[in-house]
Amino acid sequence: MAVQGFGFETAEAEDGLSASEKLKTTEYAAILMDCQMPRMNGFECTAKIREMENGTGRRIPIIGMTASTEEDIRQKCMDAGMDDYISKDCSNRELQRILEKWLLNSVTNS
Repeated sequence: MAVQGFGFETAEAEDGLSASEKLKTTEYAAILMDCQMPRMNGFECTAKIREMENGTGRRIPIIGMTASTEEDIRQKCMDAGMDDYISKDCSNRELQRILEKWLLNSVTNS
């Protein structure tokens, strides 16, 4: 999966703690959140991001990503404050569709 191939600029974080720190200095249009990161998993990181957004009027679309086969993983992502979910084994076409969906929504709602 190569998001750069869709024409998007990207940044990576090695874990959830680093991801939340990057948000203090950089604004992102959307986040692909790995649910199983070290130090701070994607669910904890999403909660921290949502806490950081309180009072700002901004809500970054967060799309959970995991290879988990748990039946209720989508619901776990939604309950954690993510906006959507996609499996890590998705096709490039599906990834592009979901990114465009949320990026268009964030531009429309700005």
